[in-house]
Amino acid sequence: METYPHTDFPDDYKNIHYLVKHVKDVDLRISLLKELGYRIGLNVTSKGDKEMDITTGKRGEKRIQVSSQVLTLPVAYCVILE
Repeated sequence: METYPHTDFPDDYKNIHYLVKHVKDVDLRISLLKELGYRIGLNVTSKGDKEMDITTGKRGEKRIQVSSQVLTLPVAYCVILE
């Protein structure tokens, strides 16, 4: 499958939100997002963070959280949008 950079933020947010809402298995969700061409990373979280929160990374990129905390670590999976 061909991957391409995702830059249309509002449409990306809608698509990611739909996937997070309808795919409850986090491993499957991450796999599907990768298949769709999105970059997946880990994001440090705080106590109040939840799925679909939007943060800005160190390089100014937008990150959308697509999972709850991973195990007991204060990190969660996120989609990185350039």
